[in-house]
Order: sequence, then C-alpha cells, then structure tokens
Amino acid sequence: MAKKVIASELPDSVSIDNAQILGQLIKAKRTQLGMKLADCAALCGIGINTLSRLENGNANCTLSAMFSVLHGLGIKLTSKELTPKQPDSSNEEGWI
Repeated sequence: MAKKVIASELPDSVSIDNAQILGQLIKAKRTQLGMKLADCAALCGIGINTLSRLENGNANCTLSAMFSVLHGLGIKLTSKELTPKQPDSSNEEGWI
C-alpha cells in the first residue's frame, strides 16, 4: 500500500525573506494538495532532487526552477509595491 502524504505546516512568518521560508511554503502547499514529491516534480517539469532542494531551503537553486514550482502549485508572489493604490490628489496615476 502506498504511503499517504502528510500535510506539513505553513511557515510561521508574515513575509518570505529567505529560501528556507519559501521552501516551507512550497512543501506545505504540495502536501496539503496530497501530492507526492515525484508527482509534483513531474507536474512542474523539474527533477525530484531539485524540488527536494527547493523544499529544504537550498538557496542555490535556479529562479527558473523556483518559478516552475510556484506556478505548478498555484502560488503567486505578491508585493504591495506592485499593487496600485486608490487615486488621490497627490498621485493622479494611482501608483505608489
């Protein structure tokens, strides 16, 4: 009988400021979806070892691999600096 995927906890952080936290987020999302490492790697088009290194916070992985995994798992990185503000009298364009 195949092993059941056990959901990992989300990182205890309000921001992603290092590879370790991003790796924890990726692992938590993958396991919450019930995906095995090999299935997720295949979905994202990367190797199992690469996905494992990303989840373990290895900072030497490529951005290409990282974005493949984020896209494959439906994780979007956002920043309030990229979000348009409501227009006001001092900034007619509505951007920060």
